[in-house]
Amino acid sequence: MNNLKENEVDEYLKSLVEEMAPKAKSLIITFFGDTVFPHGGTIWLGSLVKFMEEFGISEKLTRTSIFRLTKEGWLSSKKFGRESYYSLSDLAIERFLKAHYSVYAYDEQDNDNDWIVLFTNSVNPSKELELSKILKKEGFANPSKHVYLHPHYRMEYIQDILIKQELQNEVLLVKGPIQMPMTKEVIKEMIHTYWDMKDVESRYQDFITRFRKVFSLNISIDEFTPKQCFILRNLLIHDYRRANLFDPKLGNDLVPIDWLGKASSSLVESIYSSIHEKANIYVRDNLLTVGGNTPKLDKFYFNRFGGIK
Repeated sequence: MNNLKENEVDEYLKSLVEEMAPKAKSLIITFFGDTVFPHGGTIWLGSLVKFMEEFGISEKLTRTSIFRLTKEGWLSSKKFGRESYYSLSDLAIERFLKAHYSVYAYDEQDNDNDWIVLFTNSVNPSKELELSKILKKEGFANPSKHVYLHPHYRMEYIQDILIKQELQNEVLLVKGPIQMPMTKEVIKEMIHTYWDMKDVESRYQDFITRFRKVFSLNISIDEFTPKQCFILRNLLIHDYRRANLFDPKLGNDLVPIDWLGKASSSLVESIYSSIHEKANIYVRDNLLTVGGNTPKLDKFYFNRFGGIK
């Protein structure tokens, strides 16, 4: 690749960083989930600092962010001599595995036509406030006081949330299909009343606009350097994760055929599949862990997007 074309890619990546303005803590979590976790799960602090510098994040900011993420329970640390190593905490791993299906397997959603409805009339107000925040982050609608609902949420996930909040004996949990003779069109209209789908679609549109530009460059994505692939992959997953976070994941049967969540998922898969091998070359050359080596990729990694090679 000649310098002119290489510079064009670098300028595009630089413009992405400036436009997205990723927060250090959030980008570090994306990096741990997408890169560190499938490579053994642990990274030397010095190696992490180098990776973050590729996104314009200073060593000082990286160290401060790591300290805060550890304090908040996202990361765990170990020391070997004078060197510090960081891993995702058990809680963070649990959240990452749960998020895996949203980010790397968008279409693998439950379509059993069963809705989950929670009635929280008996819950203490302060506890309900905390539960409400959690449920809304998980895509639940709150159509009326003490009522939360979702069309395709996994039962084991909601049970886990209630147990952790110690509310398993205070919340009435109902699961089943809608019984009234309602057409899908009526249900879709109801969905737009309960969920702000326009805002979600706007976020997906912004994501698509940013990343489909990669195909209009004067250089094929197959010619990107390993370093460029690494930077692009992390920005891609980070921005998609931010958009996807607001998607209530209502299921393919309840969204329009031209729903931008599907288009975004296809775009991510297309780019990711094209660059992940070269990105991993850069990772293997720079990710240092205990013993100074980079572990092989976990088999779970290759399940992303229905199977990547």
